[in-house]
Amino acid sequence: MKYPITLLAILATQALSAPEFHVSPNGKDSNDGSAKSPFATLEAARDAIRAKGASKGATVYLHGGRYFREQPFVLESQDSGTKDHPVIYRAAKGETPVIDGSRKITDWKPLAAERPDITPAAKGKLWVADTEFGWKFGFLYINDKPAQRSRGLNNDRWRDWPRNHKPGKNDRAGQLITFEGDTSMLKNLPSNGDAEMVCILAQYGVMGNGVVTDVNPAAGTIRWNSKQVNVAIPRHLHEVGYNFENAVSLIDEPGEWAVDTALGKVYYWPLENENLTTAEVRAPKAYRLLFLQGAGEKGPFVHHVQFHGLTLQHTDRLPEDRWPEDWLIRQWENVDATVYLQGTHDCTFTGNRILRTGAYGMTLKHHAQRNRIEANEIGWTGSGGVFLEGYGPGTLDVNRDNVILRNHIHDHGLANYWHSPCIQIYQSGHNRITYNLLQRSAYSAISMVGMSFWNMDNPGLMIPGSWGGQVHEWAKFQVRIQDFPANVVAAIKARTQRFDRDTMKPYIHSNANLLEENVIVNPHTLLNEGGAIYAWSTGKDNIWRQNLIFVNHAMPGSSVMALDDLTEYFTLEKNVFWVHGVILNGVGNRETERGNVLRDNHRVMFRLEHAARAKKGLGSWWIDHEGRELFDALYATIKSEVDTKGGWPGNPAIGIPGFDPAATLGSEIEMVVPKNSPVTIQE
Repeated sequence: MKYPITLLAILATQALSAPEFHVSPNGKDSNDGSAKSPFATLEAARDAIRAKGASKGATVYLHGGRYFREQPFVLESQDSGTKDHPVIYRAAKGETPVIDGSRKITDWKPLAAERPDITPAAKGKLWVADTEFGWKFGFLYINDKPAQRSRGLNNDRWRDWPRNHKPGKNDRAGQLITFEGDTSMLKNLPSNGDAEMVCILAQYGVMGNGVVTDVNPAAGTIRWNSKQVNVAIPRHLHEVGYNFENAVSLIDEPGEWAVDTALGKVYYWPLENENLTTAEVRAPKAYRLLFLQGAGEKGPFVHHVQFHGLTLQHTDRLPEDRWPEDWLIRQWENVDATVYLQGTHDCTFTGNRILRTGAYGMTLKHHAQRNRIEANEIGWTGSGGVFLEGYGPGTLDVNRDNVILRNHIHDHGLANYWHSPCIQIYQSGHNRITYNLLQRSAYSAISMVGMSFWNMDNPGLMIPGSWGGQVHEWAKFQVRIQDFPANVVAAIKARTQRFDRDTMKPYIHSNANLLEENVIVNPHTLLNEGGAIYAWSTGKDNIWRQNLIFVNHAMPGSSVMALDDLTEYFTLEKNVFWVHGVILNGVGNRETERGNVLRDNHRVMFRLEHAARAKKGLGSWWIDHEGRELFDALYATIKSEVDTKGGWPGNPAIGIPGFDPAATLGSEIEMVVPKNSPVTIQE
């Protein structure tokens, strides 16, 4: 194509007008930001772009090495580019810049002083180092490898955890919890908020990390402090359990650690052959590393900013007694993120690695449109992978049209937020989620949720200012009560309002999401209900098509693809799943739901002994196959398309027998409840 000379001149001028800056760990902010004289910080590059006008576009090259920071790098609307002139932050060619939110802990020494709370097993084995007074951190890394925070019972099998706790009154001083029978586990627990009580409560999946105060071993009581959830009476006894974490008195095996914020010290029992005099020991200090901060529901927003080839790692999670009241708490997870977008559109993240996070890898909150999340690795997160968090029920439908494509998202819930999936969708619609490899989630791989009409009748969940103990009840769903008609609000307050499945729909915005050709491997590594793909109380016209699901263990408490309450007008078609063992249902669908199209879904490697729990009434929307031909064919189709676009980041092992030599099948008789439990599983 030939352009007029005048247009060529304009294009050349525009290209020359977009500045370039360089940042290096060895730079100085007093430099000019050139390749030969780079800045030291991203802020210096950002401010230089502001001085020249971000709308002209710019590229910032980050050179290799570690950039340690304890506060997020913040971009605001003034830092936005344009469609033709984006502002780009990218790795310099062939280099690996790492943005790290941790602080080094040095001068480790064998613990010489006696402490009465040290276990007999740990005596003479502990090392100690000084930390900042009051610094409570949730992770410790020895030579970049995570160490185990001390805990009462040394496993994640929550059905083995104690259940002798009873919840008391909820109040702002903390919820009183009473322990019956043996209360020796309370002895030597600190009362200053260092310890946490990790608790599955009410039913499996409902999970919190309440901060422990006011420990009274003689009375058998503590106070639970959380702005996320209260301890509640369970549906069934087998669905609960608790564990204590982070106390010196709980260190009883090599590899465990605990921090004492009152003394400003951290204690660690080294593994064999670990030398703390030479090891690099770090703990996270930052909660976020990147924050794109648009201004409110009407903007101005951050837009046309791109990030390519960066590694962001080592962030912490905020303790639950310190959560802001405006955090969504419906999902029993931590909604913060290492990369936090609030009020953005047309931003792009490609080829990045987000690792070892305290909460989510990425959260796209409130106004988030046409953002593209492609070919990133997001792994070993404290909560989940990617969260599309729209506004709560109301009329503001502005979290939509985002693309989550060809990412490798894996290994979640490491901060005890097991209910967190690889991808969470709340009040967000018209998104495209395709070609992702989603591995080893503690819960579902993809979850889509909203708010039910019976919840909407409850003034405590709808009206700001409603409190239940320390928990701000309204924050569960972040309802925009100002969007509802005045007469409806008055009726909610008077408890005379009665929403139904039709009158709720104008306020529910998880509509028309396309989940297609994703590969899901081993969801539900720790929890047992919810489905590999799950939906509850969503909008209309969502499509789950040609997703491939492999689970190497039984799922007797869960449908593989679960349409829970108030999930209507869905299309589920041509999905293929291989579950090694008993399942509750292949496709779960409530009899009360309307308009769902469920067709041509397939279970492969089906064996007769698996049929005992299958196809009882509702579970009839799939076809069984004794072989794996359909499974292999769909995988080949997806993998071919992924490879044409560059493959999944890091060329990961898939974890499916026949594709990876090390992949194995688990036990076919794994049960959702202990064998000695009198409880039966409800269909």
